[in-house]
This record gives sequence, structure tokens and C-alpha cells, in this order.
Amino acid sequence: MDWTTIMLTASLILNAFLLNIIAQQAKDMSALKRKQLHTEPIVQDAEFHASIKEKIDTIGMIPTVKFLRETYDLSLLEAKQLVDRVNEKE
Repeated sequence: MDWTTIMLTASLILNAFLLNIIAQQAKDMSALKRKQLHTEPIVQDAEFHASIKEKIDTIGMIPTVKFLRETYDLSLLEAKQLVDRVNEKE
């Protein structure tokens, strides 16, 4: 093996190792965000409920659930319960 092949192989191994670390940290950050949301719930004032109700009226319940999941990193159950609660109040 020549020097170039050895350096290329070492570089590939190092890149794979670093990508693994990055993926693990992203997973840990996502778990911490979920934990934070459970300890510090979303502020649910009248304005927040009104904006959710407006979304339900314009795009429907299922897209609103999807929006809440993506925006606030809620679980499917949490987002669905929030949409149901807002929809029942009106």
C-alpha cells in the first residue's frame, strides 16, 4: 500500500467516526428537547388557542396536528390532544 491509500483509508474511518458522534448528539438533543417540553409546557393562552383554531378552520385537523408536531416537537398524542381540546372549546 502506498501512502495515499493509507491516508485515504484513515480519512474515511475518521469521517465515519465523526458522523457517528454527530448523529448521536443530534439524537440526544432531540431527547432533551422532548424532556424540556414535558417539564415546561407550551404556553397555552387565548391567543395561542385562537391561532390553533384558525389553523384547524383553514387547513383542517390532521395538517394542524402535523404542524404542531413539526413546530413544537410534540408527540402525536400531545398534538392530537391539544387540537381536540381547542376544537372542543369552540
